[in-house]
Amino acid sequence: LWHARSTRFQMVPLPWWLRPFTSHSSKAPPPRSPPRPPPPPSPPSRLWPLSGGRRGACRVQGGNTGSFDEIWTVGEYQCQQLCAASPACVAIGYVFAGRMQKCELHNAPIYSILPIGSTSCRIKPGLTPAGFRASPTRHAAATPLAPAPPLPLPPPSPESPPSPSPPPPSPPPP
Repeated sequence: LWHARSTRFQMVPLPWWLRPFTSHSSKAPPPRSPPRPPPPPSPPSRLWPLSGGRRGACRVQGGNTGSFDEIWTVGEYQCQQLCAASPACVAIGYVFAGRMQKCELHNAPIYSILPIGSTSCRIKPGLTPAGFRASPTRHAAATPLAPAPPLPLPPPSPESPPSPSPPPPSPPPP
């Protein structure tokens, strides 16, 4: 038998995987933050000229790196300012390779440049490559190294007792 009763249906929310897909484009996008202002202008870049007019590493007499202080993660202009403020500094070497930035404050006279594209060597104005004072308006470029003199011959080894001379050959049998 069928009894007619008033049946009430309850509204139960569907689980998320059974709900129809709806686009959320009807929602307004979140408010955007105002655009960032451009960075402040950097100080005028007045870098000293490249020593020798080309990129390369600073070298002292004999072609070695010489004596210098290292400072990491400063810009080339800041490196130059540090050198200008130091009476002992005669040149800067600046290495920039990818994220690495290294400032070298050289304390020894610079005699030559080793060509390396990611490095610059800049001699403090008023100094010649050899580190001696020049006229205030003169900035001389580094000069190449003179060829090294030949190495001297090694000293003779100390006298050793004479080795016995080999015996004379024996005469052939008759």
